[in-house]
Amino acid sequence: MRYLLFLMAAIAVAACNSTGLHGNGDDNYFSAYGNIEGDGWQYSRPVPVVVDTLRDSMAVGTLVLSVRHGADYRYSNIWLELSRSHRDSVVRRDTFDIILADDYGNWRGHGMGTSLQFTDTLCRNFTIHRSDTLMLRHIMRLDTLDGIERVGIMFIPDI
Repeated sequence: MRYLLFLMAAIAVAACNSTGLHGNGDDNYFSAYGNIEGDGWQYSRPVPVVVDTLRDSMAVGTLVLSVRHGADYRYSNIWLELSRSHRDSVVRRDTFDIILADDYGNWRGHGMGTSLQFTDTLCRNFTIHRSDTLMLRHIMRLDTLDGIERVGIMFIPDI
């Protein structure tokens, strides 16, 4: 299952650029990726994901995270916060500890050269609405996180 998700993430990365969401209009699948500037990912700079390509006004499916980092990333994990505003104006936040390396220091992601990409499921049975905005930010214990190159979210609708 993980290899299938990784393959889907690789295809999505190849088909997307860093400006936002892309969809084919045939279904409720979407993906969004944001590049992290060379000066590092600042705690105060979340990556916004605006859901504007859903065919339907609402969809239920699986939310998948993709993180691309350099081989020189200093940590074995990354703590992330995903927040979204609901229609009732309440902001809901979830935190995730994404393990990027095993206990022996081997990276779990794959890639060529100095970049590695790791993809993992964040939520199943995730309900999303067209025009929702998701905000993704790191919540590591430092202001600027070096070594993260790109983060993205994919939504795979249930069939």
